[in-house]
Amino acid sequence: MALAKTLSVAFEGVSATLVHVEANIGPGLPGTYIVGMASAAVTEAKDRIKTAAHNSGLDWPKTKVIVSLVPGNLPKSGTHFDLAIAVAILCAATTNARIIDSVKNILFLGEIGLDGQLREVPGVLAALLEAGNHNVTAVVVPPGNAAEAALAAGVDVFVATSVEEVMEWINGDRILERPQALSAEQHANTRRIDMDQIAGQEHAKFAAEVAAAGGHNLFLIGPRGSGKSMIAERIPTLLPQLNQRERIETTVVHSIAGRSDKHHPNQPPFVAPHHSISPAGLLGGGSGNPKPGAVSLAHNGVLFLDEVSEIPARVLDVLRIPMEQGSVRLVRNQRTVEFPTRFLLVLAANPCRCAAEEPSACSCPASVRANYLNNISGPLKDRIDIFAHTHARGGLSTAAGESSATIAQRVAHARDRARHRWRTGGYGDITTAAMDPCEVRKRYPADAEGMAMLEYFLASGDITQRGVDRALKLAWTLCDLEDLTTPTVDHVARAVELRSAAWPEVTHAA
Repeated sequence: MALAKTLSVAFEGVSATLVHVEANIGPGLPGTYIVGMASAAVTEAKDRIKTAAHNSGLDWPKTKVIVSLVPGNLPKSGTHFDLAIAVAILCAATTNARIIDSVKNILFLGEIGLDGQLREVPGVLAALLEAGNHNVTAVVVPPGNAAEAALAAGVDVFVATSVEEVMEWINGDRILERPQALSAEQHANTRRIDMDQIAGQEHAKFAAEVAAAGGHNLFLIGPRGSGKSMIAERIPTLLPQLNQRERIETTVVHSIAGRSDKHHPNQPPFVAPHHSISPAGLLGGGSGNPKPGAVSLAHNGVLFLDEVSEIPARVLDVLRIPMEQGSVRLVRNQRTVEFPTRFLLVLAANPCRCAAEEPSACSCPASVRANYLNNISGPLKDRIDIFAHTHARGGLSTAAGESSATIAQRVAHARDRARHRWRTGGYGDITTAAMDPCEVRKRYPADAEGMAMLEYFLASGDITQRGVDRALKLAWTLCDLEDLTTPTVDHVARAVELRSAAWPEVTHAA
């Protein structure tokens, strides 16, 4: 009888913690017992892996087996523990000291089917990042996680299709393959998405360009069928492809949520939940190990809320803190779980309940018009940088408009200018919208006339102090798009107009 150890991980938000899986085979009535704050999914593993071992022709111990998951005070959930537990028990059953010693520093991840096949599990990239921070010899993952595992560096990763293959590899009878990243063709979406597919709507498309260039939040207002959703869906095509840090951050979140197969690792994500979404759906949550919500799935990308007039105010207001702080913190069982939430917010709504474009054509009662979009609170409205109208009469011209690639070049150039300016000032690699407003006012003001204009609007009550800060940052983005060095009074005036021009038309006030 012997004791064998392997490694697995426990997840807390987007972080992983190494777990030592200890399997001891000793005298006693036959049975497998798992201890160490294990959830039902983990304790049920004993039945799955025992059956899988028998179906794979592997010897299963016929005596008492105790499996301890260390540290014992850390909650553990998920079927990814299956492989680590199975390997620890099977190696302990061999009583071979060389084999037992060889697996103690290897991380095993994967759910085991009754036929012994390994199935994809969430959170693999987070586990690999944790393994890279420790003296982990190797990591074994299922084939379904191979592309995700290829993003990690600093640790040897191997891919196995079954628990039988893993045991043959441990015994030296098989060589496991290395993971390979999926090619762009394998990720390619057969549906073409491009700005040149939208007829007309030049003002709204320019607003989308400005939003993409500076990372500014955008509200699109227009009648049904005028292209609001089409423009929003194409904003990710204007954004630069994700760099290595952003790829890892984004993939980790999607992997923890079990959605890594739905996202191209190089492209900014586009998340568009239904308007019936709950606060938990936006922020994340759940019992046990909380899962990320829509605001985190949109990290480094675009969060699009269509039909925003149908979303209750209590739901919309939960966006305010994630938008300001760039993260959301959930408290569960005296533990704090944090998810990243740096996203570009795009909202869309009709001008009124009947969706008439012109006030004269509106058939809504006066009370309905007066209360329309009242679910969007003043503080949330203040955090939206750009308001733009779309129009039903967009045009039927067959001439191709500007492509996403052409607009994306201007966006990339503006972002490069902004990135150089903020990095030179010691603020790191951030967007203009994410800059500290106090620092922008003090160190990067507009010209004298522009600042005087902002001061006038603030004194007259037309905009708030937050509105001043956001208008100034928006003026910087307009300046960057025109390749100029300092925002002028013209940039400030256009920024204030972009922030407020469309909103007064929303209520069709009589």
